[in-house]
Amino acid sequence: MSKVSFNNKNHVFYTSLKASVDKYFTFTGQKRTGNLRLYSKSIILILVAIALYTTLLLVPMALLPNILSSLFLGFILACIGFNVMHDANHGSYSSRKWVNETLGLTLNALGGNSFIWKQKHNIIHHTYTNIDGIDDDIAKSPFIRMCSSQQWVPAHRLQHFYTPLLYAFSTMIWILFQDFEKYFSKKIVKTPLSRMSRFDHMIFWVSKILYLLFYVAIPILLMGWQQWLLFFLCMHIGLGFTLSIVFQLAHVVEETEFESVSSEAKIIENEWAIHQIRTTSNFSPKSRIISWFAGGLNYQIEHHLFPRISHIHYPALSKLVQAECLAHQLHYNSIPTFKSAVSSHFRFIKVLGRKPGA
Repeated sequence: MSKVSFNNKNHVFYTSLKASVDKYFTFTGQKRTGNLRLYSKSIILILVAIALYTTLLLVPMALLPNILSSLFLGFILACIGFNVMHDANHGSYSSRKWVNETLGLTLNALGGNSFIWKQKHNIIHHTYTNIDGIDDDIAKSPFIRMCSSQQWVPAHRLQHFYTPLLYAFSTMIWILFQDFEKYFSKKIVKTPLSRMSRFDHMIFWVSKILYLLFYVAIPILLMGWQQWLLFFLCMHIGLGFTLSIVFQLAHVVEETEFESVSSEAKIIENEWAIHQIRTTSNFSPKSRIISWFAGGLNYQIEHHLFPRISHIHYPALSKLVQAECLAHQLHYNSIPTFKSAVSSHFRFIKVLGRKPGA
């Protein structure tokens, strides 16, 4: 892995911001982790997912209701990822470690692996956000060019047309290929994967087998293979597209900045917190509906600055972050609506699809 460091010698911005956030929690007397609002939301989402899954398996449906129900199940599974898994694997869901560890395994229930995800997301993505060559979320691909430092190929001319299709099938690629590629290669891009214990290895294989059991074997047995295939594809389209869009709107838009590394060591001139401000964007912050379903990830700046604070606090923290950005003359990226954020993402992808210098 290329060595990248930040100029944190004079981290006045984050020191001042952290003091403001500490003062907020002292004044309000709230815990930094989740509360009844988060717990009740978790119960609702999980119960809805179980009900949809059971209904799809046991109740005969016509074609259109089957497609819509499967798509909706995928959407709800993504929301469980945003609201339950994400907070839990960051250690912000509960003050009790065992609760976070247990609910973090909801990712395994969706087909992923919490051990690999924690290193990929918590450590690499949150430290080296939008740094091409390290951040796996913008990893080099022959299909999508996500920043100007990545190699251009002729197919990229059409990437703004076909990326929605790739997003739709992204979770199948993740679950059925990428997890295994990282597991056997023992690295994420160029970063070595942390050593897995015997228990971690067991969890990896047991959860993958259970995934095949609950999402493939049992549905085929109860629905028949044709009905299962429709269910499986539509569920993943709902899941993959929802996950991809929410995460892309946070970093791969016109408003955000990118860095790149080669084989040589690199020093980022800004302190880490300022790098997060410049490489991240909020979207649709005034929409309570989006905040509820997206687990506060429309407040991505606040999440990147304080990943161990539950997302239920992000609307309040955003006011503090904006005030500190204003005081330190930093631009605070916030796209007002979901529609405008989606437009920004696809405009950016379209521009990157053009041949450099043309």
